[in-house]
Amino acid sequence: MNARADMLSDESVEPRNLGHVVAALSLHLDKSRIGAGDLAELRRIAGDDLPPAFWRLYLNPKIVPSEWREPGGSVKVRADRAWAALVRAMVEMAPHPHAFGLPFGTALARWDYSEVRFVRLLRGEDGDLARELRIAGTWLARAGVQAVDWEQPARLMLRRLGLHVRDRTAAHRMARDYFREAAKSPSERGD
Repeated sequence: MNARADMLSDESVEPRNLGHVVAALSLHLDKSRIGAGDLAELRRIAGDDLPPAFWRLYLNPKIVPSEWREPGGSVKVRADRAWAALVRAMVEMAPHPHAFGLPFGTALARWDYSEVRFVRLLRGEDGDLARELRIAGTWLARAGVQAVDWEQPARLMLRRLGLHVRDRTAAHRMARDYFREAAKSPSERGD
């Protein structure tokens, strides 16, 4: 486990940057922490029907600090939806779907995720983006990928679905990672 993940395993640490928030979420997407029932509820998130398991996870300030939930100090329904969509996608790879180091776009290309689907993910808005991100998470899980870096998809999701994220380059970075990896020969990719 890297130093950033070690730092977050202590429940007294309150994550502030998005990478740490995503890592904290990842640590809690484990049935030994939240229970099998809550994990199952998170897998069934659909649209605006947010289960109690989501609210318990999301409203825990040690996992998602208020500045990431309530930008400017006010509740934003679109921000709640964005976090729910991100959690729903990440839970496909539970437990511990996040690991710094393997970019999301790179992982998708390495495990032969369809370019058409990837472009839909990059261009998605609202419910389409949420669905495409969930499909990508499912693809990686079925391919046997243990964990990827979910920070860029989080930036993309939160920016497009209502939470102010300064970084406007998430889709660009994911595209560069995907197409750089896809351009490699099978021997360069380790296939």
